Amino acid sequence: MADGTLDLTGAPTLDVAQANALLLASTPEERIRWAAAHFGTHAVTLASMQKTSSVVLHMFWKLGLKNEVLFVDTGFHFSETLRVRDEFMRRYGLNIVTLYPDLTPAQQEQKFDVKLYNFLDGQPECCRMRKEEPFIKHVRTLGRKLLVLGLLKSEGGRRAKLQPLMSDPRIGGYTLHPILDWDEHDVDEYILQHEVPVNELHAQNFPSIGCQVCTTPVAPDEDPRAGRWRHLRKEGEGPRYCGINFTDGSGI
Repeated sequence: MADGTLDLTGAPTLDVAQANALLLASTPEERIRWAAAHFGTHAVTLASMQKTSSVVLHMFWKLGLKNEVLFVDTGFHFSETLRVRDEFMRRYGLNIVTLYPDLTPAQQEQKFDVKLYNFLDGQPECCRMRKEEPFIKHVRTLGRKLLVLGLLKSEGGRRAKLQPLMSDPRIGGYTLHPILDWDEHDVDEYILQHEVPVNELHAQNFPSIGCQVCTTPVAPDEDPRAGRWRHLRKEGEGPRYCGINFTDGSGI
């Protein structure tokens, strides 16, 4: 709407500009507390089980939140990613809900007669079916209206334009980025200070971690996302995001 107010059916009507002015002046934990106060149990976090995700999950625990933590098991995850998910469940008792695609990897390959992730024109469909579809189906079915994400402006690209609160029309609601104004040093300091579990792959030159079939380590002089879909890149051009985060696509 012209006055900056978003009226999304089923979600609180918020003046986004006013909310962002408040949130920009708040700490990450205050931002998450604000989300829980305005959206109740309809505020959830989407967990990638990377470092930034670990920070957000730890803050959920510190605040005593029992809200859903959504993790999409694509069927292609590294064992290290699954282990850190399990560690958060054991150590903190978080309400982690694991979501699954309708098709197993074998069923998907049988249906399309190819491994979609091996082709530039097949990768978006593979990511949609294995990541975005089960996630969106869940939040729509249960009426979740706020997604808490661990994205950083310092990651650059489309994420450089992040605001604390943004709309996500896929769910008729919003996304909240509580640590958007942090950088990698801030993330590492928080993890060290609070002894937060971290995906072991980060220590093996994996700054960005996705599915095992589409993620490789990076060299010291490479872009942190160079290891994502490396097999589909030509002269540095190729997919950078999977699409599960609306703000990575047409959301900005």
